Amino acid sequence: MTDIKPLYINGKRDSRRRYVLPSGEIISRREYIKRTEKITPEEKAYKRVREGKAKPGITYRKYEQTLKKKALEKAQKGKIDYTFEHEHDLESRQMPTKRTYRVSQLAGSYYCRHEKTGRVTISNGFSTAIDSSKKPPLDSMEFLILREQAINHALAKFEGDYNWKVIGVYEEVWVDW
Repeated sequence: MTDIKPLYINGKRDSRRRYVLPSGEIISRREYIKRTEKITPEEKAYKRVREGKAKPGITYRKYEQTLKKKALEKAQKGKIDYTFEHEHDLESRQMPTKRTYRVSQLAGSYYCRHEKTGRVTISNGFSTAIDSSKKPPLDSMEFLILREQAINHALAKFEGDYNWKVIGVYEEVWVDW
């Protein structure tokens, strides 16, 4: 794989950033990333945002929507595992910046199931804002109160239909502002 070289046309780097294999075949930048890094460019962008190395962009949002769609389809087919791996993961997505944040909110996406129809969907909710310096540790009473507020907010989006129940946590993050 190390013999893959950038493509040059008339002494200049190809504007589409293609590469040449030892066999002479020309491959795209996307294919180059897939072969060398073993992940797609979308996965790479998603990973960089999750690590806090980049700000969320269009690729990140589209890839996240794809992941949510796949999870929802899986849930609707009845193959959902009710022990969600995100339930105990809390990741702070504070982007590196010189500004200090004063206020934080818990934002969450929650799996919700309609008790009568069995339909499963994802709903988003937010807690009240708290002092950023007093973010509670995961699974503390204060954190559970903020989670309950976010869950209630997510359920309130169903506007009067009280048959929806939260069955799991898809994702929870701190929104700092």
